[in-house]
Amino acid sequence: MIAGINPIPSTNSEGNSLTSGASLGKNDFLKLLVAQLEHQDPLAPQEGQEFAAQLAQFSSLEQLTNINDNLEASQAFDLALSNSSMVNLIGKTVDAPGNNFELGEGETETLSFSLGEDAADVTIDVFNSAGANVASFSIGGQSGGQKEFVWPGTDSSGQPLPAGTYSFGVTAEDASGNFIEAGTFSAGVVTDIIFEEGETFAIVNGQKVSVNEISKVSL
Repeated sequence: MIAGINPIPSTNSEGNSLTSGASLGKNDFLKLLVAQLEHQDPLAPQEGQEFAAQLAQFSSLEQLTNINDNLEASQAFDLALSNSSMVNLIGKTVDAPGNNFELGEGETETLSFSLGEDAADVTIDVFNSAGANVASFSIGGQSGGQKEFVWPGTDSSGQPLPAGTYSFGVTAEDASGNFIEAGTFSAGVVTDIIFEEGETFAIVNGQKVSVNEISKVSL
C-alpha cells in the first residue's frame, strides 16, 4: 500500500453501492450512465455515437432481465402443473424398480421385468422373506423389452405357498450362454406423493421412488 493513502471502505448506503462480485443489474447500469453524464468534462462531452451505444447496451440488458423473469415464471408454472398431475397417482397401482412383493393367501402375482435384448433362455426365481429359493421357472426364449410373468403362488412342484413377503430375480442368457442385462419391477399402490428440492417422489410399498422411475400405471 502507498504510504499516506488510506483505502476507501465499501459502503452500502440505501443498498445502492456495488460490492466485489456483485452482479450489475439494469438499475445499477442506469445509475452509472446518469452519473457518467453528470460528471463528464464539459470541454470534452461524450460523443453521440458512444452515448447511443451505451443506451443500446442498457436496452439489451433490460430485455434480457425481462426474458429471465418470464422464464422463471414459466418454469414455476410448469412445476406447479407437474406437481398437480402427480397427485393423481395416489391410489393407483404402479410398477417401479424393485423385486419385493406381498403374496396374498391363494393369490397369484404378476412379476414384471425387462430384458436389455432378445434372450434364448429366461429363468424366474422366487425367494421367501428369509432369502431361500422357493420356486424356479424356466420360461424359454423372450424378446427384449418389458415383460410379465404370472406366478401362480406355488413352488416349483405346484404346491401352494403361504401368504407373505417374497422377492424374485431374473436370469437371462443369449444363444451363446452369455448373460443378458435384466431389470425387475415391483408393483404397489401409491399412498403418498412427496415434493423435495424440485423432485417428485411416490411412496410405493413403504419405499420412496422417483416418479421418473415408474414404468407402468394402472387402476
